Amino acid sequence: MTNLRGANAYGAGQWTEVDEREQRFDKDAAFFPASLIDKETTATSSGKGKKGNSPGSGKLDRVFLLQLRALARIIIPSLASKEVVIIVMHTMFLVLRTWLSVVVAELDGKIVKHLVRGQGRKFLAGLLSWFAIAVPATYTNSMIRFLESKLALAFRTRLTQYVHDLYLNDNLTYYKLLTLDGRISNADQFITTDIARFCNKLASFLSNLGKPTLDTIIFNIQLIRGVGLQGTVGMFGMYMATASLLRAWTPAFGKMAAARAKLEGEFRANHSRVITNAEEIAFYRGEQREGEQLHFSLRNLLSQALSVAKRKIPHVVLEDMIIKYTWSAFGYLACALPFFMSSTLAGVGPMAGGGGSRADSGDSGYRTQRFITNKRILVNLSDAGGRVMYSIKEIMELTGYTSRVYSLISTLHALRREEYEQPSLDDTASSQQGVEFISSNIRGVLYEDIDGVRFNSVPIVAPSTDPSIGGELLVRPLTWEVQRGQHWMIAGPNGVGKTSVLRVLSGLWPVFSGVVERPEPSEIIYIPQRPYLPLGTLREQIIYPHTPEQMQALGRTDEELVGVLHAVHLGYLPAREGGLGARKEWKDVLSGGEKQRINLARLFYHLPRFAVLDECTSAVSADVEGLMYEHAKQLGITLITISHRPTLYKYHTFLLRLGVNEAAPGIPSGSTLSSVVLNEEDSEIASDQLDSDSSPLYDSSSSSSSNGGESNDGESNGGMSVSTESWVSNFGNMSSLEDVVSSGVVWDVVQLPSAASVAESTISTSTESSSVINDALSESVSQQRPLLTRRVSTTSAAVSTVDIVRAGSIAAIKHEMGQLRDVLAAKKMQEADLRARLNQVQQELSTVVM
Repeated sequence: MTNLRGANAYGAGQWTEVDEREQRFDKDAAFFPASLIDKETTATSSGKGKKGNSPGSGKLDRVFLLQLRALARIIIPSLASKEVVIIVMHTMFLVLRTWLSVVVAELDGKIVKHLVRGQGRKFLAGLLSWFAIAVPATYTNSMIRFLESKLALAFRTRLTQYVHDLYLNDNLTYYKLLTLDGRISNADQFITTDIARFCNKLASFLSNLGKPTLDTIIFNIQLIRGVGLQGTVGMFGMYMATASLLRAWTPAFGKMAAARAKLEGEFRANHSRVITNAEEIAFYRGEQREGEQLHFSLRNLLSQALSVAKRKIPHVVLEDMIIKYTWSAFGYLACALPFFMSSTLAGVGPMAGGGGSRADSGDSGYRTQRFITNKRILVNLSDAGGRVMYSIKEIMELTGYTSRVYSLISTLHALRREEYEQPSLDDTASSQQGVEFISSNIRGVLYEDIDGVRFNSVPIVAPSTDPSIGGELLVRPLTWEVQRGQHWMIAGPNGVGKTSVLRVLSGLWPVFSGVVERPEPSEIIYIPQRPYLPLGTLREQIIYPHTPEQMQALGRTDEELVGVLHAVHLGYLPAREGGLGARKEWKDVLSGGEKQRINLARLFYHLPRFAVLDECTSAVSADVEGLMYEHAKQLGITLITISHRPTLYKYHTFLLRLGVNEAAPGIPSGSTLSSVVLNEEDSEIASDQLDSDSSPLYDSSSSSSSNGGESNDGESNGGMSVSTESWVSNFGNMSSLEDVVSSGVVWDVVQLPSAASVAESTISTSTESSSVINDALSESVSQQRPLLTRRVSTTSAAVSTVDIVRAGSIAAIKHEMGQLRDVLAAKKMQEADLRARLNQVQQELSTVVM
């Protein structure tokens, strides 16, 4: 087979594009400081954000302007961008629309004047002019709405693409945002809904505020010509006074919009969880419990919406009273004063630049024309002022969406630089828990420069998204090395931290201290326990994360993919599902074992040097599992397996054991195992002993005695530099039993024998002779029972060497004996399983003989 190691690398052109994007991110990062993040509008419903601590909180202030300036760098990258062209065209049509409004006002006055004077032909000519001007007016209105929508889509395209580049990248920001940082909850709501609303509000900003402002300027110029400077100044003063009153009574619509967006995101997330886990919920019949959760989130959303609606009632009443009635009354007064004050009429002159006579001013038709024209201009001016007032409410909502979008992008920039949320001064003073393992105190490093895996004093810590509470130490500082060709297995009880080692190795969790070294990303692959099947064809399931284009560029063929499917015993799948090009919802079509074998097919397709397998064959039968492991070793893939199955020991060279003795049940004789069991029943005795004796809990001498005199040094571990002493010494230096419980579990390294137990090796030849299988079963059972007896005596000897265990250690011994009885029961079940398999083989042999 062709050597395709390193096939995950991108081409030169793609790397150039990535470099340019990274350079832009470096320049933009300075405009997105975390100090401007509004925690109140982004925190979860659990209430991480405290009221009053947010810098902006949806207000029209300097923080909003800084946030908007930062976002403007993204949506309008340069003056030559298409967004600028759209804004210029939009502005031109807005000016054209305002000029048409002035023309329509003058034409309206002329039509009424001709009607009063009884000039029929001029009246009909005015109507024709009215219809003629309707054509450009309607086209202008349509273009304004079209360009507004186009501008919103252009803004959303740039902003969403920018967020995607920050969110989905090699830094695993999408994972860190979910598990390592608590500033953003429901990121999907931010990306899909909040960005769209922000872009729509911002695009309508020109129409809602720019056009009324332009109308106000132009109509005021026309109004000065019609009613004089004094009337215009009076109208302007009235506008400012009423606008100030209205502004003072306007609720915090920006804060309300942000709060509603957050509640809608939580409601949407609850529905998404039901869809994602529909089968599990159905098995448990948990629809009532899920319904309560949905109703609770819906009630919160509706309660907030009702509260906003109630607060809008007095605001809308005052707004309509001022805009529709007060301003209209002042407009009529301003239009009527010139006709009742002869001195004002004498000073103003005719509207058309003073070309008429005083006799014309007294003409009823001319008076009507001037009144109608001025009234029309005042109505438009009042409408413009009203839209300015309405737009203030829109701007307040825009501040809320701006705050949320800015918070998202600022957090993504921070995570890109490995900067996590900092604890506040109050939180730091009130909580000192786990201060060593907070996300802002990461001191470890990770290198990708060796042909192997190496941990050097690396604690395995489950990080916390709360900056005031440190992460939980799962495994004490780990020193571990995997060389090429050494197949390792990681074992331990549930919840001890086996998968956590994988997360630290892959870079999902931070290295709080120490050094982690691993191969390049193209040389190592991680296969999780839960299979992931993306949307696409059967071919795309096998080659994931490659695309069909990348597969063709690498020279891979469908024949190779069929061979890969045969290697994982899925050769029947293309014929059953309609070929490699079949497109289905694979997570619903394939069984659990088939999904896991598809994951292993990706391993044989990519052919890395190292593979980390996390319980990825738990749903696969033991015989197929063994064949796939042998195939992987034949391809030269170094395996690191996390599993509970003792049957996998024979495919590995070393064992990294986390936790206590029961971490690795079924270890065959000859292995170098040593451990110490401390449980809750020993806590009181251990505490009393530790107060009076500072001797270590466990030392190397007890290790030797507990293993029947076998030395547990580097030579017995196959040349490995890591031995039991690496954790025994640390474990023995603890100052109290609480340190044992709260400071993570211990670990040790075991060199596994070259083959599994005699019973397993004998069963592999059971097809030749059933009598051999009977002898093997008898021998296996006879060997397992003395082994368990030796483990009992070994455990008793080990416990007797611990200085802190005195008269009360009987409880600990009983606890260990109970565990060994469980192991014996498991062996009996294994014996029954072997006998069942023996009967099956005998039936098959009888069939062959017949």
